[in-house]
Amino acid sequence: MTIYIRNADFVVRDARHVQARADLLIEGNRVAAIGPSLAIPPAAELIDASGCAVIPGLVNAHTHLYQNFLKGVGDGLPLVPWCNAALFPTVGVILRELRAGNARLSYLWSALASIEMIRGGVTCCQDSDLSGSWQGIVAGWRDIGIRGVGAITLADMWLPANVQTAPARLREEALAYIDAHHNPQSRVTMALAPSAAFLCSDGLLQWASETTAARDLGLHIHVSERSDEVTESMQTIGFRPPERLERLRILSSRLSAAHCVHVNQDEIERLARWDVSVVHCPKSNMKLADGIAPVPALRRAGIRVALGTDGAASNDLLDMWEEMRCAALLARVGAEDAAALAAADVFEMATAVGARVCRVDAGVIEPGRLADLVIVDLSGAHLRPLHDLVTTLVFCARAADVRDTIVDGRIVMRDRRILTVNEAELIEEANAAGKAVFAHNG
Repeated sequence: MTIYIRNADFVVRDARHVQARADLLIEGNRVAAIGPSLAIPPAAELIDASGCAVIPGLVNAHTHLYQNFLKGVGDGLPLVPWCNAALFPTVGVILRELRAGNARLSYLWSALASIEMIRGGVTCCQDSDLSGSWQGIVAGWRDIGIRGVGAITLADMWLPANVQTAPARLREEALAYIDAHHNPQSRVTMALAPSAAFLCSDGLLQWASETTAARDLGLHIHVSERSDEVTESMQTIGFRPPERLERLRILSSRLSAAHCVHVNQDEIERLARWDVSVVHCPKSNMKLADGIAPVPALRRAGIRVALGTDGAASNDLLDMWEEMRCAALLARVGAEDAAALAAADVFEMATAVGARVCRVDAGVIEPGRLADLVIVDLSGAHLRPLHDLVTTLVFCARAADVRDTIVDGRIVMRDRRILTVNEAELIEEANAAGKAVFAHNG
């Protein structure tokens, strides 16, 4: 497919390079050319971007899509009581349905989440999701048209019996999912995601690390999200989480660590030394009162910091525009420094760095790179007058300002209308399924 985007007021090539009054040519799934008055191929589909900015697609580098069935549940609870009261009972019901062959359930939460993200300009997500759910999730991604990294959740400790999978079966299923769905030439790739250090035995962590190295996959894990997680690790194992992971040889450039709220300077230097990436989830950390991640210190150490929404149960939205704003504001109030995290830094975290963490050749707009692009309507009163574009996008833009979303060179949303599926019917079906799951968990 050939797409010609013309008359854009701005093309944001990356967080620090904005080109005014430009056209953009997409051939196949790659950006072919950028510039004023390009030659229009005769078969190209034309998109007029007058009054708009073309930006790299946003990347949600850490989420749990099954939690879309838990929006608005358990408000006021910290993480562990929230897991016990809301999350685990619902997961138990979902797993029972999946084991009974109800793949439609995971398809519906995948589709519901993908529609929300596409509407908000997210072109790629990294999803840590439930064992047994990947057939439906991947089908949802393919039908909607979003790019997805399936981070297969692994855990063999601490979980209630009704949500555990036998360790041997867990590994066997993970390898089967990789064989079935991992294709770096497509929109769907797979990774391994040991849920958190305290949820995994040494053997499982080492198996995940060795498997991802052997198969050239990403590795994803929650690290030091809560202060009591760190305390318990010291009491039971004798090491804080990053040190344990280092001793087990888990730390590497293929690892992305979600949260890292409670890491000290020594641990920051340890993560930097091993070239580990971090995924910051500010809204989730605030909602669960986990604390403020030391993002400025992580970045000063040279650590790549991406952004994620976390699951909808601990955030309630998959809105990366809100996540950008919250990241900037939380870093500033935490450091008591209005310059702690600039708008351009946050935009880069949500685009180029997120793409790097997800191992995707996108996140910037350059010839030869993947055509994962978003067209943002700049006509709203809340965006005017427009002075610095990137700052305005980070602090003023909303998900509803996204007019068109292009993923892998394919127009997935045009003039705010999803083109790939019947959106209304899917939302209605997913709503009914989510309510039924919640009713069954009591």
